[in-house]
Order: sequence, then structure tokens, then C-alpha cells
Amino acid sequence: MRPALYSLVVCLLILNLQHAPAFADEKPKVKRTRFYTATPQGEDPKVFFFAEDFYNSGSPSFSSDGQKLAFDGWKSQDGESFSNVRIMTVNADGTNFKIVGPGAMPSWSPGGNRIAFSRPPYGVAVMNADGSNLKIIDEQGWGAQWSPDGTRIAYTANVNGKGNIRVYNLIEDTTTDLFTGAGNPYSRLYWNMTWSPDSNWICILGRRADNNTYDVLTVNTAGKQQGYKVHYNSKNSTYQDMAWHPQGDMIVFGSDTQPRQLLHFTPADDKPPAPLDITVDGNINGDVTFTPDGQRLLFNARDKK
Repeated sequence: MRPALYSLVVCLLILNLQHAPAFADEKPKVKRTRFYTATPQGEDPKVFFFAEDFYNSGSPSFSSDGQKLAFDGWKSQDGESFSNVRIMTVNADGTNFKIVGPGAMPSWSPGGNRIAFSRPPYGVAVMNADGSNLKIIDEQGWGAQWSPDGTRIAYTANVNGKGNIRVYNLIEDTTTDLFTGAGNPYSRLYWNMTWSPDSNWICILGRRADNNTYDVLTVNTAGKQQGYKVHYNSKNSTYQDMAWHPQGDMIVFGSDTQPRQLLHFTPADDKPPAPLDITVDGNINGDVTFTPDGQRLLFNARDKK
């Protein structure tokens, strides 16, 4: 090759390299969590809301009038973790987004003026909806959920080395454990339980002490002796969040399989849970709740890779 031609080829190569796309410097797509809604049967899924600066969000809870959604989240895109979790609220039409303050797993009071929540690393508390007037209920509790009738707050607690559901009576200022003595089969009971619409039952995920399998169970809020039923047992843990339909005839939770599905069952029946046929442009996480009118199921999903 002639020297002049060789120099021209080298120059062209250098120019091409200088203008080549810098793939190594491009930021990868962030896998954001989004809230979706669908019918209770899984039809007509659509994006409901996502928090612009909080790429990890979950534990949704509607106020009883359906006008506000509370949830928790953190800025995973900035390296934050659950230890940085905050509680947020937004109007049901997506307006008036607010960061209430530190905390997790919010649960509205029936009147919509207060929120029960958890305070990492441990503790359950109540506060006004704007974050003021905070009151600690139990420094060792976790996963507080307000009863639909407004009289009680349930949360999990470790009692004598086993998981338990503790119910705090707001009127009498007393607590009751639902599993007592040798009748408690669970080494651990998990967060994001759900109350039945009549406030007489709780659905929750528990890990059995005898074989380390996992139960999706319902228990009467007067205690296990008054009613207790296992609806689903699995070797691997299902997702922890549960949602009870306002009409009382349906419970939804996330499966123990990957990719995760949403499963549903009727608590009065003995039929095993069945999957909801939902297709969205994301991987379902499993955080779930119903709108108060029962017309829509809200769930979250993370963007696909």
C-alpha cells in the first residue's frame, strides 16, 4: 500500500472510532416499579401510577373513600435500600404526590385522617396523614394494618420464640395475641396481612415450625380457637402481601413461582388458589390491594430487562 493511501485509511479509521456510539458509557434502562390496575378477574390491565423519583415502590393502601393511595418506596436507582424507605401519598387521579416521611407499609384509618405503619428496623406506630402526631404502638411489632371497623390495629410480634398476630384495641388500649400456648404452629408470621371486610378475620402468610413450609391462612380475630384455616401450603414462600375483596368473597396474593403470578381463592371454599390471567409489560411483584368499591385490583410490577 502506498504511504499516502495508508495514511488516508488510518485517518478514516480514527474518525470512525471518534464518532462511533459509546455503548459502554450509556446508562442501562432502570427497572422501575409501576402500579397497575385490572378488574378483579385480571382483565383490562393498565398503568395506574408510578413515583417519578422512587424506582422501588410497594405496599399500596387506598383510603376508604378511594380518593387517596398510600404506599412506600425508596430510590433504588440512587443506591438506596429498604433502610431508606419512606411513606408517600397521592390522589387517585395521580395529582398531589407527597412524601409523608420515613416508614413502611402504610394502612389508612377508616376515616382517612391517620395512618398505621412500620418503622424500620422494628416498631409499629400511628400518625396523622400529614406525618404529624406520631405515636408508637409497639417498639417490637411489624406490619401494622388497621381494621375496617376502625377499632383495632393488627401486627406481627415474636412471642416466646414464635411468630404471632397481636391485635391492639384502640378503644380499650389492650392487646390480644391470636395464637396462644402450644396451639401456635408458626415460627414466623409475615407482614402485609389483610383484614376481612367485616373485621372478623385476618389472612396472612406463615412459616410452619414443624417443617419450614409456608401457609396462606385465615384466623379469627377473636383467636385461633374461634376459627383457623389453611388455604394454601407450599415448600417455597409465596409473596407476603394479601388483599381481601370488599365483598369478602375473594383473596389475592402473589405466587411462590417465577415469574410470579397473582393467585386468588374464595375463603369460604376448599378449592385451591387459581391464577389470574394478567399480562403487563413488566414482572409482577405481588404487592396488592383492591379499590374500596371492589371494581379494580391494584398491583405492582417491575419493568422487564
